[in-house]
Amino acid sequence: MIIYFDTVKRKRPVNEAGELVKLDWTTKKIEKIVPMFPQNPEVEHDSNPRGNSRGGKGILLSEDNEIFAATYHSIHVFDLDLNLKRIITNNLFVNIHEMCWEGKHIWVSSTAIDCAVKVDKEGNTLQTWWPREESLLQERFGLERMDIDKEADNRLKFIHAEISTKQHHTHLNSVIKSIGNGNTYTFLNKQGALVQMEPETAIIIQDENLRGGHSPAVTFDGKHVIICSSMNKDILVYDLESGNLEQKIHLPGFKEIGELQKQFPDQPFNRTIFVRGLEIIDSRRILAGISPASILEIDLNSGHLTDLYRFSDDVGDAVHGLVHLNKTGLSPNLYNEKR
Repeated sequence: MIIYFDTVKRKRPVNEAGELVKLDWTTKKIEKIVPMFPQNPEVEHDSNPRGNSRGGKGILLSEDNEIFAATYHSIHVFDLDLNLKRIITNNLFVNIHEMCWEGKHIWVSSTAIDCAVKVDKEGNTLQTWWPREESLLQERFGLERMDIDKEADNRLKFIHAEISTKQHHTHLNSVIKSIGNGNTYTFLNKQGALVQMEPETAIIIQDENLRGGHSPAVTFDGKHVIICSSMNKDILVYDLESGNLEQKIHLPGFKEIGELQKQFPDQPFNRTIFVRGLEIIDSRRILAGISPASILEIDLNSGHLTDLYRFSDDVGDAVHGLVHLNKTGLSPNLYNEKR
């Protein structure tokens, strides 16, 4: 099994603050590393020590054997050997986080401006969804519309803005498509809420444990959603129909991760065992990313840690995007494209 993952490196110059990695999971051999940073336009300086424009973001694998890996305002398209083929950008790509396929099109979470934007493979806007303009979410969370010119080039306008501290910001950081029921969901990080976007707006889960969370993934049967509780160092599994929490895996409870936490205590702006990056391998196994940049394989049925790979010894280095390619050439994020 081949894994592609990217990193965010805190407190580094923007052009040195992340990379995309190709890893043979069986041998734990790194096959290639390429730098990941926003280009054309470049980000000369980012004063936010947490990252903001730094490093790699979400990753997708296409049925054409291409890797779509995001940076702050662009999606870099590589072949499977990580040779860059082209770059996709859009005026509404502002701090991209996770992405997902919808057929041949891509839903992108544009986190700094609280927007989910669907584009084609050339980056043309096909559809947008703004949680702060949805009446249900305005009423539940007290949201107000963002003052933004949606037709302008917004890519660099919010680099230095302290968006995450603003009262109405949702930090929308994921869009996911269920292959089980065909519905589209998004995750509002600041509210700790999984929200159904399509076919109609609905609040599916709201949990204090999910505030600051990342990387939701719906299981293949469409019955459960798995979410990284980043701040609490947990993997949480919810019933998608009822919204009830069914399983909690506290990562420091694993001996190896507990020792890692002792070895690398939290730093200002950097949290050890910050959980982000989630990939479903099959009906029982998942991959999850943490800091210092490492990847865990977990068996959900047994609740055991079955494998571990450490890429970095710096707590300021964190995994962001994560995808796998198995021997059949299939990956869960491909299935929607093949439908």
